[in-house]
Amino acid sequence: MSKIIVGVDESPGSADAIALAGSLAGVTGATLMLVNVYPYDVHPSRALNYEFESYLHEDSVELLERLRKAHGDASVEVKAVPHPSSAHGLHALAEELDAGLIVVGSTHTGRAGRVLPGSTAERLLHGSPCPVAVAPKHYAHEAGAQPGIIGCGFDGTPASQQALETAQRIAAARGARLRAIRAFPPLAYDQPPLKGVPMGGRSYNDDLRDRASAELDEAVAKLDGEPRAERFFGVGNAAKILAEASEELDLLVLGSRGYGPLHSVLVGGVAGRVVRDAACPVIVLPRKAGHVSESSLFAEAAPSVHG
Repeated sequence: MSKIIVGVDESPGSADAIALAGSLAGVTGATLMLVNVYPYDVHPSRALNYEFESYLHEDSVELLERLRKAHGDASVEVKAVPHPSSAHGLHALAEELDAGLIVVGSTHTGRAGRVLPGSTAERLLHGSPCPVAVAPKHYAHEAGAQPGIIGCGFDGTPASQQALETAQRIAAARGARLRAIRAFPPLAYDQPPLKGVPMGGRSYNDDLRDRASAELDEAVAKLDGEPRAERFFGVGNAAKILAEASEELDLLVLGSRGYGPLHSVLVGGVAGRVVRDAACPVIVLPRKAGHVSESSLFAEAAPSVHG
């Protein structure tokens, strides 16, 4: 069974992260682990202070127990991790446990109902060994109980096809609708038809738009089972279209950019902007080697569990 790691601290965003993680655990069968990374370097050095480390550890455990009690589920695991970097501490633990997902909340300075990752989340979104989910501010108070719509950003890459398959798995487990979203940003300097080559007045942008639309149709057709994906095709800035589309979604799934370390999350320009302005929780999946496959988080999910 997969494990969902929830990065928590004293900030209000921890409650949002726990609420999102609990919702995802309910439809995937994964177990929850609340993790607090406290600032201490355990590597041998002259700066080691065991008394101070013990104090920090006790304070961390006290926080974790308080959050577990507030969550109301005694089966939730807790772990205090010493590390000078919160993001690196969560990365290392995710690798050690082969976790299916890391969930964090948004920074308290963001707008209510919007995702705005803080410094830890920003670092998690560059190099995490497993998918990363970011909960919007005040998600714990505003999360709906209805199945809703699970969305997925699709750009024609293998990573986005994997994201679409994962989004379908979540939608099936929640009894939700599935929406595949493709944005086509036209070229600023369009090319007219070549002289002497009849194209019926069509431009290069027309041809690219049709190809992008056909790729979306092909991706939707590749999906097996239910729910069948609704297609949404927009023309314009991709980040803006996805952020606006998130207003109607309960969850948005994105793939990583097509280069960088394998098996790691690495947000590109579009995904990075979407994560910072989405109106719903966002999950970013790591890039896979070779043929795309489902995220390990959902590999053990029940085929149909309604949340």
